[in-house]
Amino acid sequence: MSRAYRIRVKESIQRNLSASDEVCSNLEILEILAGEQMSELLTKELKRRGFAEQDGKLVRTQDAVTVSVDPKCGEVTVKAERGVTVELATEKEGWGEDDVGSNSNQIRSKLKDQARTELERRAQGQQERLQGEASEKLEGALADVRKELNDAVNAVTREALKRKAAQMGEIKEMSEDPEAGSLTIKVEV
Repeated sequence: MSRAYRIRVKESIQRNLSASDEVCSNLEILEILAGEQMSELLTKELKRRGFAEQDGKLVRTQDAVTVSVDPKCGEVTVKAERGVTVELATEKEGWGEDDVGSNSNQIRSKLKDQARTELERRAQGQQERLQGEASEKLEGALADVRKELNDAVNAVTREALKRKAAQMGEIKEMSEDPEAGSLTIKVEV
């Protein structure tokens, strides 16, 4: 006579999940002065706005979003990163005719495989959710970053125009309207 035995298997995993999303672009900087001088003006302006120099680039991280600008070529990279450690556990249950022997081992092995598959599926779901969060974070930050970098480029352009005007002759009059974005310089050559 055989008896039915309940076989229960518990499995758990711990994973460090990370996700990121990034966008690359170029700043449109007019070559009013020599490239080196324009790069110097851009570096000065971005440092004034809280960027720090790292490996020849100007970098700022804020709210898990990193903005990196190469002042020599104007390349911009905006990257959002998310990371989390997840601990997942599951329990599977089955029935066997014998509590020892090959039948029990086969059932136990099958239950472990089912548990691992479920945990992997759940971990993948967490990874996809995290990737979505990183993409949303990047999208939310892009408008602000774009506006700030455009303002920085405009400030660099104004300063470059002032320096170029001074090189051309004596500045007689200069008026600037930041609201309208206009700059008028009268130079006597």
